[in-house]
Amino acid sequence: MIRILEETERAPEVEEVETAIERELDSLRGSVGSICMFGWRAEEVVLKHLITSGDVPPVYVVDAKPFFEPLHDILEIQYDTLLILLDQKKALLKLYKGGEVQRQKRIKSYVGAKHHKGGWSQKRFSRIRETQVRNHLNRVQEYLGRFDLKSIERIILAGSGNAKKDFARGHLTKELADKAVLVKGLDFSSSDEEIDAMLIDQLDKHRKAVESRQLSRVRERIPKGLALTENREIQRALESGAVETILIASDYYAATPEEDERIIRMIEEAEHTSAEVEFITDERVLEELHKHGSVVASLRYMPF
Repeated sequence: MIRILEETERAPEVEEVETAIERELDSLRGSVGSICMFGWRAEEVVLKHLITSGDVPPVYVVDAKPFFEPLHDILEIQYDTLLILLDQKKALLKLYKGGEVQRQKRIKSYVGAKHHKGGWSQKRFSRIRETQVRNHLNRVQEYLGRFDLKSIERIILAGSGNAKKDFARGHLTKELADKAVLVKGLDFSSSDEEIDAMLIDQLDKHRKAVESRQLSRVRERIPKGLALTENREIQRALESGAVETILIASDYYAATPEEDERIIRMIEEAEHTSAEVEFITDERVLEELHKHGSVVASLRYMPF
């Protein structure tokens, strides 16, 4: 990326931004994940960056109009996610909204670590330890019930040993188990950067699955006449509260300022009518979405 910036020649005002980006990228060497960088010239050069999934391909765009807010909406995944990091002696529960920690709880158990000579028999010690581990997992389950589980869309179980598997098998309801995924490579020695990289990767996979399901729903409704692809009709349907979901291609580009304003108004109207807005980023889902149009609305009912 730095080499590309060095090799390009732009107008002086753009060159100044590129030079600032070069310096910022150089300072971020070794970061985990891909770096998404935005730069523009106001009274002075302004730079913004965020770390995204390593699956995001490299891209470099120069445009007269900055698209920071729409791109931020696309890349900042706002699902409620609960991380449960545990082993047989301790646990950490962290609730995330997008990339922000909303709530966390640390739990420590009193599970015996070693069998000492002169104490209980090995068999009795093992039975007592099994009971202590079970009580520890029961406490984790108890604290889990204090979170708003209905709003949580993804539960990530991590940690060394078999505790996460035991917890998934015996301490999650079927509804929660369907939301849960077990991940390897994290324990209590993992850095915040390693945890963040794992969360982004898992949320990226979850988002792709959600996008695929949303498009399947639209596909089912097209024969019933409960899908719209024309922006003016979508806006009318939004105003009457008939829209359930709007799918917007992440590579959508408004041909005119008027169309750009229309899209923004549609998103705002969706927020007022509880319609869900989904920016489609997965290449396979995008390819099919483009066949129906870059913006598609799934309807609750036909309003006109």
